[in-house]
Amino acid sequence: MAQPDVATRVPPKERPKRRIGRIVFWALVGLATVSLIITIAIPILNIQAYTEQSPTMEKAIFPGDRLLAVSGSGLHRGDVIVLRLPARQSRAGGLFIKRVIGLPGDHVACCDARGRITVNGKPLNETYVYPGNRPALSSFWVSVGRGQIWVMGDHRNISVDSRKWGPVPVTGVVGRVVFVGQGSDFTALRTPRAFVSAGLAPADTRPDVYLRLAFTALASIALLLLLTIVGITGSVIRKRRSRRAAAARPLVEPMYGVYRIPPPRDPADP
Repeated sequence: MAQPDVATRVPPKERPKRRIGRIVFWALVGLATVSLIITIAIPILNIQAYTEQSPTMEKAIFPGDRLLAVSGSGLHRGDVIVLRLPARQSRAGGLFIKRVIGLPGDHVACCDARGRITVNGKPLNETYVYPGNRPALSSFWVSVGRGQIWVMGDHRNISVDSRKWGPVPVTGVVGRVVFVGQGSDFTALRTPRAFVSAGLAPADTRPDVYLRLAFTALASIALLLLLTIVGITGSVIRKRRSRRAAAARPLVEPMYGVYRIPPPRDPADP
């Protein structure tokens, strides 16, 4: 005599190794995504782009060069900055690109017996000055006050700077130039050796932070692409295995998570 069919719910079991693999996979996806967002957000929030129009910073920066400047404090002597001055001081207003020579409290003078500018009595070997230019065309001696800086252009013969303006306010600093773009290439702008050798500034590693961010962003993108390929490949492989498993077990018919198992045959049945 035939027996009624028996419907038995058999929950699918996931292999422990496969479950751990999926956890690791999605953890890597999350880590790469967060890393990419952070490495993109930091430059967007801190870096501004400018284009130099004046030749007063040649030979470090030429007209038409693109500048990436980072906002914030922490100026060093020798830094190239984007400076905003009021019209009453500059007689023109607007933005200027200049190099910081003296910080608040410094004594800046020109010139010593060898024609060099001195900061706190320490001479500067200004190799960045435009070829053929003297450090300054006239002598000066100034004590930089609190909240002020002394700035000069590298093309000294044509630059209008603190030699005419006097010390300028630190509050006018819009940003510190980190990278200079000429054509398709960008070069990190670091503190000149003249200031480091004279003990007036530390060796500049600040641009390295943004270079590391760029490498991290590229690594994150590469990892996301790799994980996408791995995920698609794994999905295709699992589907093929599922079809093969279904073909190898014809007596077990899946019905919405319920496996219908045929009853045993009665020997008395024909």
